[in-house]
Amino acid sequence: MTVGKLGHVVKPSTLAVEGMHVRSMQRVVAILECVAEAHVPASAARVATGTGLSLSTVSRIMRDLAEDQLLDRLDDGSYLLGARVFRLVRTAREGGDAMATIHRVLADLRDRTGETASLNVRREDVRVCIASVDSRHELRRVVPVGDAIPLVGTATGDVLMAGLPAAEQTALIDRARHADGSRVELLARLREAAAQGWSVQRDGLISGVTGVAVPVRSGERVVAALTLSGPTTRLSPEAVEKCVPDLEDAARRIAPWVREP
Repeated sequence: MTVGKLGHVVKPSTLAVEGMHVRSMQRVVAILECVAEAHVPASAARVATGTGLSLSTVSRIMRDLAEDQLLDRLDDGSYLLGARVFRLVRTAREGGDAMATIHRVLADLRDRTGETASLNVRREDVRVCIASVDSRHELRRVVPVGDAIPLVGTATGDVLMAGLPAAEQTALIDRARHADGSRVELLARLREAAAQGWSVQRDGLISGVTGVAVPVRSGERVVAALTLSGPTTRLSPEAVEKCVPDLEDAARRIAPWVREP
């Protein structure tokens, strides 16, 4: 027996299968890299020499990769990188460009307001941070990417829930056991968020922290929430109202770069 991650016991047979999968992936990567580095159509024999794998193994894997459009097989039996590889690269570049733009907008918002700026999306009953730029203050709210907290009773949750059907709002509130306030009070918060276009929560889930959020829209649909958060001592009611126009401007700038879930 071998102890794996998180203390799980892994049987030897399982380890053997996992090892085979790892070796198979390493072979695929090595073959794709060899074809890419050739800069001309590459034969199976050339790739076998370049990777140190047997010709039979390389030929089999290259045929499989061609079927999956990761390689293109020419009439003479040689191979080039396939269309699917280039689609993956294009998608990755587009996603990288989008995230780089989002981070620039968040950094600008942080510099204009002094507080931590984060972009959050809804996942079932929680909000998940997908991008964040921390305040430069020594005392600050840190929102790690991937951080997930309940929707109900938070400024971010208010703007993500405000446009939902009443029945869905009620169901979310009824499932929330942590939230302060009655169903009537929490629904009133959502109506207020919808009416004014933003929401603020002081000393909510985290004592001493205030958050203020605005929706990010695709057309009429709310696809994300843009949030500023920091110590309540700095985010007074006057400071919050002063931040809202900057938040709304940043939300408009980010909107074209946020993909709908």
